[in-house]
Amino acid sequence: MATNGNNEVYPLAFAVVESESTETWGWFLACLLTYVTDRTNLCIISDRHRGIQSCFDDTTRGYLQPPLTHHRYCLRHLVSNVNTNFNSVVLKNLVWKAATANQVRKFENTMDCIKNVNRAAYDYLKEIDQEKWTLVHDHGHRYGAMTTNLSECFNGVLKGARSLPITAMVMFTFYKVNSYFDDRQNKTLEQLEEGQLWRKYAYDKFEANQEKAKLHMVRRMSAQQHLYTVDTQSSLLNTGGGAHTYRVSLIDMTCTCGKWEANKIPCSHLIAVCAKHNHDATEYMDRFYRMEEWYHSYESIFQPLKDRLEWPEPEERRIVMPNPQLIREKGRPKSTRIRNEMDDEDRELPTSLWIENGPKLKCGLCRQEGHNRRRCPTRNVASTSHGGTKEAALQQREVCSSNTVAMSCVAKVPDLRRTMDEVVRTNEEIRQSYSENRPSFEENKVMVSNVQTP
Repeated sequence: MATNGNNEVYPLAFAVVESESTETWGWFLACLLTYVTDRTNLCIISDRHRGIQSCFDDTTRGYLQPPLTHHRYCLRHLVSNVNTNFNSVVLKNLVWKAATANQVRKFENTMDCIKNVNRAAYDYLKEIDQEKWTLVHDHGHRYGAMTTNLSECFNGVLKGARSLPITAMVMFTFYKVNSYFDDRQNKTLEQLEEGQLWRKYAYDKFEANQEKAKLHMVRRMSAQQHLYTVDTQSSLLNTGGGAHTYRVSLIDMTCTCGKWEANKIPCSHLIAVCAKHNHDATEYMDRFYRMEEWYHSYESIFQPLKDRLEWPEPEERRIVMPNPQLIREKGRPKSTRIRNEMDDEDRELPTSLWIENGPKLKCGLCRQEGHNRRRCPTRNVASTSHGGTKEAALQQREVCSSNTVAMSCVAKVPDLRRTMDEVVRTNEEIRQSYSENRPSFEENKVMVSNVQTP
């Protein structure tokens, strides 16, 4: 799986193999670089599987060596390995922070913190090539992508095809990808006709940096070398304190903040320079994010498959004997990947820290984020289904009715929002209905006495 200019999954190639090994991964990567693409400076992000690692460590495979191919590690899998070996939530957070740092200064400071927390973990990370897992030493090959989460998402789409026969599996994948490409192609064509030049993912970041650039102060150091310094203002909301100075070079296309080189999107310091000296900052945005490039990536058409009676006869027939070592074991085969502790929400950390753009935990009762139905505040009201009284049931109804009124006051559509007079009138009706149906003291006493204590 690849990533397109809108930070979405881009299906690239599929293969069916007996198992993941050095031979199968070497064959797949060779086919990928032979039949799929001939571009140089490809960045391949994966976990630290021994089969994949052996292929990239083999110097005889020239097509897997720089500058043709650059191998990088998935940060999520790396952090999972660190957590498995050292079992520390603080350490997980520090490793993620060090890997995503875009300045050498920030990376070194975080590594010093890791060294103070756990020296063994620090030595473990120092043994791994920093180019493979840190953003600051990546030289811009990742385009800011640190994990393989997008490919894992598409694996869920193809989950139903794994247990199918080989022919049905291939056809299911073929038509699924064809539908995906056709849908993206039509949407991109509509956006091009509307005059959109850049993908939303990149342009949203660009506009956010434009707002930041308004507060920067620019000094020109050399007109011939197009060299500038940019001073940022201090901010109480900025954990770094602000008030920093950055060096911007239009010739080298670098900024000492590191964000421009990492994401290929103009940072706020570059935009400030362009705004002061009347340059078009979008000229420094990578063409990868242009709508035209995005359209060309989905321009290819999937040709319809021929009927089976029209298939050509193979030149040679191969008889494949079953491998006794691959006999399926007893029980139902697993159709989902093996989950680990990184898939579970860490109570001390936000879910989005480990799952990029992932769904947050919501309560099944009140549909609010931050807790589940077991910890929902509305569960404090007694339920009549467990021997509760009529008084408790009415209280629960009153709470639900009040919540409905409150939710209508913040409706997204202004016309659906209730006025203050309507809210007051509705609340009075709820209280009046509750008062009329409220049981007397004697009735409530009788109902409570009939409750059987377990």
